[in-house]
Amino acid sequence: MKKVLAWFASMRLALLLLGLILLACIVGGVVPQNAQPVQYTALYGDGVAQVFLFLQLNRVFTATWFVALMALLLVNLCLCSVLRFPQVFRQYRQGFSLKKRLAAPQSTFSYPCTQQSGRQLLQKMGFVKLESVTDDEGRNYLYGVRRRAGLWGSWLSHLGMLVIVVGFALGQVLHFETYVYGVPGQRLAIEGTELEVSIEDFSIHLRDDHTVEQYEAHLTVHHRDGRQVSGVAQVNAPLQAFGKSILQNATGWACMLTTWQDDKVLDERILFAGESLEVQEIDPDARDLALVFRAFYPDYVRGKQGPATKSAYLNNPAALFSLYYQGKLVDTNVAGMGYDIKAADIRFVLSNPQPYTLLQVVADPTLPVVAVGGALMLLGLFLAFYWRPEEGWMQCAENNECTVYGYTKKGGALFADKAAAILKEVQQG
Repeated sequence: MKKVLAWFASMRLALLLLGLILLACIVGGVVPQNAQPVQYTALYGDGVAQVFLFLQLNRVFTATWFVALMALLLVNLCLCSVLRFPQVFRQYRQGFSLKKRLAAPQSTFSYPCTQQSGRQLLQKMGFVKLESVTDDEGRNYLYGVRRRAGLWGSWLSHLGMLVIVVGFALGQVLHFETYVYGVPGQRLAIEGTELEVSIEDFSIHLRDDHTVEQYEAHLTVHHRDGRQVSGVAQVNAPLQAFGKSILQNATGWACMLTTWQDDKVLDERILFAGESLEVQEIDPDARDLALVFRAFYPDYVRGKQGPATKSAYLNNPAALFSLYYQGKLVDTNVAGMGYDIKAADIRFVLSNPQPYTLLQVVADPTLPVVAVGGALMLLGLFLAFYWRPEEGWMQCAENNECTVYGYTKKGGALFADKAAAILKEVQQG
C-alpha cells in the first residue's frame, strides 16, 4: 500500500501528467474546438476526422481522458502535499542545530578570523540571533540559522498548483457566460440572472486611418431589487456589476424595419444584420413571407466581387436582403434606406441604420480561488529559489584564533563570495 501511495505522490508521475496535459493543451489550441463534424471532414479528410472525433480532440478540455488526467494530477498533488507536510514541518522545527551540522562534516565556506570579526561577519550576513553552544568536548561555538522558511518552498508550490487545479475544475462547473446585444435606448434582460442592462450609448472610436481604436458602451445594470450600477464597458475593460463582468465583445449593424400591408403598418421593430422576420408571426392570416437581413454596407459600392463598402461612414447605406415565400427563395438584392421591398401586398422598408453592441456577460466565482493558488505557487517558488536556508557558525580556540563556517544546500558559490567580501570589509574596517 505504501508503494502505491508513494507512486501516486511521486514527482515522476507529476511530471508525466503535466507533460501530457501540456501536450493536450497544444492540441486543443491547434485543432478547432466544438465545431460540427462536417467541418473536421472538410479540414482533415474523413479518416483523420473520424480519429479526431473518436479521441474527442474536437472537445479536448471536456474530453473524458483530459478530465481523467486532471483528476490524477489532483490526486498526485493532494497526496504529495499531505504526505510531505509532516516531514517538512518536522525539519522546519527540528532540522537545524549545531549538533546536526557538525555531524555532517561539510561546509560551504570556512575562513580564519578573530572572535570579533567572526561575530561581525555572521551578524552582517543576517544571522541576527546567535546561540552560544559548548559541545561534549568543551569547545565553544556561536551558531545561527536564517531563512528556514525556505524549506516550505517546494511544498507551497505543490499546494498552489493543487488549489489552481481545484479552482479550474470548479470553474468548469460554476462558470457563467451569456451574451446580449442591442442598440442605445434598449433595456435587455440578461438570461439566467436577476439583471437587466440598459444601453445608454454606444460609440466606435476610429483612428486617423479609419481603423477601430476602441468600442465603448455606456450601460446601466438594473437588479430586480431596485439597485443599479452605471458605467462604461470596453474591449478588455469590463463593467463590474453585481458579481458579473460585462465586456464589450463585438459590434454590427441594425436597421429599423417597417412592415406594411397595403397602407397599413403591420409591424415596426429593430432588425439586426443576420436576423429575419416572418410575416405570419405578426399576422397569421398574412402571406407566408420572410425577409432575411443578410448584411449591411454603410458606404455601399458595387464591386467586382459583389456588394462592398468604401468606408465605415454612413455615406451611402444599403442592406443585402433575401426574400422567401413558403420557404423558397424568391429574391436576393440590395436595397437602400427608405426603399420599398415589395412582395404582392406586403412591403418592407429599412431605415435608421445604427451600430449595435454585442455584450458578453461572464462570472467566474472561482477566480479568487485560482488567484490564491497562483499567489501560493509564486510564494513557494520565491522561497525555493531565493530564500534558501543558511547556517553559520564560529569555533574559537583558547588563543582567540577562530574559524567561521557557513553552509547552504543551494547557491553555495554566491554564499561563499558574499561571506568573503563581508569578512574582508570587516577586517579592513
